[in-house]
Amino acid sequence: MIVRMKRLRLFLFHSEKDRILRLLQRNGTVDIRASVTANTGIAEKIAELDKENNALKEIERAAASAPAAQTAASRHANIAGMLREAQRIMGANEQLLNAIRELNAQLAEYAPWVEIPIDTIAALKQHGIGVHLFSGSVGLFSQFDFSRHDVLEVSRSGNTVRFMLITFQADAPIWPFQKHTIPASSVEEMRTEIAQLERQLRTNMTQLSAFAGRAVAIREYLAAKATRLDFVNARNRLEKHDTGTIHYLTGFFPAKQLAKMQGLLERERLAYTIDDPPGDDPAPVALRNARVFSFFEPITRIFSLPAYSELDPTPLFAPFFALFFGFCFGDVGYGLLLLALSISGFFTSARAYAPLGVILSLSTILSGVLMNSFFGAALFGQGQEALMTTSGNPAIFAAYTVKGKTVFPAMPLSLALGAFQVLVAFCFQAVNAALSLGIRYIWKSLGQLALMMGCTILAVHSDFLNLGFNRSFTIGPLPLGEWLSAMTPRAGLIFLASGLVAFFIFGNPDRKFPVRSLAALWDFYGFATGLLGDLLSYIRLFALALAGGLLGNAFNQIAFMVLPKHGDTVIYASPWIIACALILVIGHGLNFALGLLGAFVHPLRLTFVEFYKNINFRGGGKAYAPFRRHTTLKSV
Repeated sequence: MIVRMKRLRLFLFHSEKDRILRLLQRNGTVDIRASVTANTGIAEKIAELDKENNALKEIERAAASAPAAQTAASRHANIAGMLREAQRIMGANEQLLNAIRELNAQLAEYAPWVEIPIDTIAALKQHGIGVHLFSGSVGLFSQFDFSRHDVLEVSRSGNTVRFMLITFQADAPIWPFQKHTIPASSVEEMRTEIAQLERQLRTNMTQLSAFAGRAVAIREYLAAKATRLDFVNARNRLEKHDTGTIHYLTGFFPAKQLAKMQGLLERERLAYTIDDPPGDDPAPVALRNARVFSFFEPITRIFSLPAYSELDPTPLFAPFFALFFGFCFGDVGYGLLLLALSISGFFTSARAYAPLGVILSLSTILSGVLMNSFFGAALFGQGQEALMTTSGNPAIFAAYTVKGKTVFPAMPLSLALGAFQVLVAFCFQAVNAALSLGIRYIWKSLGQLALMMGCTILAVHSDFLNLGFNRSFTIGPLPLGEWLSAMTPRAGLIFLASGLVAFFIFGNPDRKFPVRSLAALWDFYGFATGLLGDLLSYIRLFALALAGGLLGNAFNQIAFMVLPKHGDTVIYASPWIIACALILVIGHGLNFALGLLGAFVHPLRLTFVEFYKNINFRGGGKAYAPFRRHTTLKSV
């Protein structure tokens, strides 16, 4: 949920503005609104502070990977000089890394040439003899007519042949081969230069690591500097009266701090007003959710914070995101692997995201059980291919075969989950409209909800287009058709009629009654076509789950094909077991990485495109950033 804010307007005399600002900074709850143009000098100092923060992070990173050189710290007794030296080393390291990347790229291109006589080529060039390097396919090289040219084959690898052309002029003929420029250094010289640059880089990292012993002092220095800059910035944001003796301050603070703030202002006998933020003066946004939902707040911030006047979408999409992630991954083995990585994350700098990883991994394990997948193999079943023989099958949404045809319950399940999320979105769209615009703006949202419900009920009773969506329609063990057909066709007609009335008659309250219906026609066209597209988008959940399962199973089959057999018995005690293990590790590692990426990106798209659109999410909220003193508890 979004933390409720109060607006504070404070009136200060020029003589006491600094004292009151320091008082507010110690209080640490007021977000001062920027009402004047930012000072250029302050912006430059803030940018400098960011660079110094980055220098501290680089020092700590270097300390974790390189031994400290104790002599480096003694040369810089003051912290400012130490940070300047760290930034200088960081700049030098960036240049070294760029040079190493360029040399490695050249080495990758010219290493297959074995050795290029750079000095000899340069000497021949002075006498008017040109040496040109080419590469191309073996087939083209063997068919090409080189009878009039002096060509020397250098090397072959795979389907590529590399050769030299010697000419008595500087230019080479235009041939259907790739032409390579003559490098400035030989291959051996490139390797030597890369080694020298890498040694210099290690030396620089060792010098950086020496500053790590002053990390606590550096943090204190940066915290004090950040506190001073915030103070100067806040003072710059004060509005002045024409007389120059009175200043105005506008800020926001959490409503739960009202009593404490009033007590502070009354003790200082200050002139102030406190009220609720009006619609034309939006307050900053702070999110406060139940602990399990707070783990999903980083996902909310990827797109945008909600506007202060609308609902926090985090608790609305969090259950769906976890469910969709598990649906896309849908494998017990991959879920256990992700769980192990998430638990290990508690002991690293990524500990803030580790709880979210645990939730998503548990969803993946549950989906893998329901869809019967363990590293692409069947987890439950009666045959020899199943890993566990069970009397009852908990994999209620696993694929099965009927009359030679494979049925995938996960496909209609993904559409049903999408339809349910869209229905939930329409409900919250109405709440958002009431909060942001007023109660009379909820009717279009309620109309969309009623239209979708009515059409679904009527489609079940009429077996729409003979698609099998009727009373007997099931998804695994879920009798969805029976549940929907429990509502009569009359109920469906009532939903449909009331939805049309709400949409066309009350859906555009800003317009006069005679033109409302005409204006609603275009909105209805967008709703009808957009709803179909939205629902079909959820089929990607099934597609990713199917693709990941098939790819995992394919790697299993390839891996075990290399093992020798004696009749129908696989001989595991064979040297080929090493090749089998390598294929399994590499194949499933690749599938895990691809599945992890897809399982995160596609639910993210469904959230930010389909769900956010259907709740009329506006976003654009400014994060709550209270004016406070910085501490050394963490890097500022």
